[in-house]
Amino acid sequence: MSDSSNRAAVEAARENYERWVRSAHTGAHARRTAAQYAAFFLSHLKPGIALLDAGCGPGSITVGLAEAVSPGQVTGIDISASSLELAAKLAAERGITNATFEQHHIRSLPYPEGSFDAVFVHAVLQHIDEPERAVAELFRVMKPGGVIGLADADYDGAITWPDDPLLGRATEIMSRIRPSGDTRIGKRLRSLLAGAGFVNAVGSVAGTAEGDAMTVAMNGGFWANYYAQEPFIAYAEALGLSTREEMNAISEAWKRWGNDPGAFVARFFCHAIGFKPAWPQRHHAGRVA
Repeated sequence: MSDSSNRAAVEAARENYERWVRSAHTGAHARRTAAQYAAFFLSHLKPGIALLDAGCGPGSITVGLAEAVSPGQVTGIDISASSLELAAKLAAERGITNATFEQHHIRSLPYPEGSFDAVFVHAVLQHIDEPERAVAELFRVMKPGGVIGLADADYDGAITWPDDPLLGRATEIMSRIRPSGDTRIGKRLRSLLAGAGFVNAVGSVAGTAEGDAMTVAMNGGFWANYYAQEPFIAYAEALGLSTREEMNAISEAWKRWGNDPGAFVARFFCHAIGFKPAWPQRHHAGRVA
């Protein structure tokens, strides 16, 4: 196969994988709530403010944020038109009238400077290149004194038992197969805020542990099915990251894990909160005055 043919095959496999992966995660994303996933941020919100939910997905967190700032306005953005349709439908079903949904990329927003009092970003930065540009763009559209909340995963913080090398390979493949982003970005969130000009940035971490029989079985079944899907296998093979035989073996390993009465997994999500300075920062002799 020529280089051009190989590149075309990889690109076709990538596009098919990306279409599939968005649909594969929609159900799980739609079960997220603001009470659970934005709990670290909710105390910073006030009724009447304007909030941007950057990367809102199917809107299950967005509607909770809209309730928290009502009668203020929430704008949810995402690059996926199908996710935005689900978000708008959910808001209508919940009787949420102070949320709108628009298709934009987080690195290039159409809003004027100082449009929002608050910004929330959940599980988005891990998926994009140049997260520094995205956070700088969010800084631009925020009002002076505004607050931003970032939440994202860090695969370095996951622990699993039993310790099966195939599950380690699963994490490695997942980290490397993404066409963009950084699955270990969680530890960098506070640094990204500081680099963009936010002040008083604080970081925290929250863990999710799964050790009861039903949750473990559901998790094992989900990942067993995930690694057995043709778009995932084909893209991993096209990139030279894995083989069909290994992916099938990983799928079986997840089944075994899900059926193990002693199975346990804990994952960690990192949070960071920062504030846009309420006044222009002046620099003197290398320090902020």
